[in-house]
Amino acid sequence: LDPNLMTGLPAHITAATGIDALTHAIEAFVGNWTTPYSDGMALSAVGLIFENLRTAYTDGKNLAAREKMSLASTYAGFAFTRANVGYVHAIAHQFGGLYHTPHGLANAIMLPLVLKFSRPAITERLALLALRAKVGNEDDSSDELAQKFLDAVDQLNADLGIPTTLAALTESDIPALAKAACWEAHTGYPVPRYMSQQQCEDLIRLALPQPEAPKPKSRRKKPA
Repeated sequence: LDPNLMTGLPAHITAATGIDALTHAIEAFVGNWTTPYSDGMALSAVGLIFENLRTAYTDGKNLAAREKMSLASTYAGFAFTRANVGYVHAIAHQFGGLYHTPHGLANAIMLPLVLKFSRPAITERLALLALRAKVGNEDDSSDELAQKFLDAVDQLNADLGIPTTLAALTESDIPALAKAACWEAHTGYPVPRYMSQQQCEDLIRLALPQPEAPKPKSRRKKPA
């Protein structure tokens, strides 16, 4: 965990790997195989990431931020090694397998989408994450805190230049991607809220690149 080894890491890789660590921590915390140990590691990781990832991204030579992020990644690893992951990883693995999408980037794109789907089953856990990330107050209701955490994840992705869609994704691939993701999640992961094949397809579809708006036609007058 030598921060000097990471000072030359490009900003976009810092962003993707940082959100990868965040995904490890969050999925370990909201799944159904949690333990007091995994919860402690996950919460510590989330707090460190929200405090330091933006700094590591904008100032890559900041040794304090780099060291805190390496600790966060390790703590998140301890958490998910015990408590496992969920749909974010299940879908991201399919993107990596078919399109060779970098794993951290695939996780970062899918994390907000899966959390919003899972919210009805994990509101209280999201509220605890909001408090640890310091994006809400204890006086807020659980629903308010959950929404603040979802908003904070969206904002963190935006601040790090993470796209909201996957450029390589095509409509025709979605059924097979969803089928493989559901198989992986349902046979190996303690997901807090199950989704059907159709729900998984609809979720992946949200990551389709948006078509470009047509350019306005020129209104120049034809020469006489």
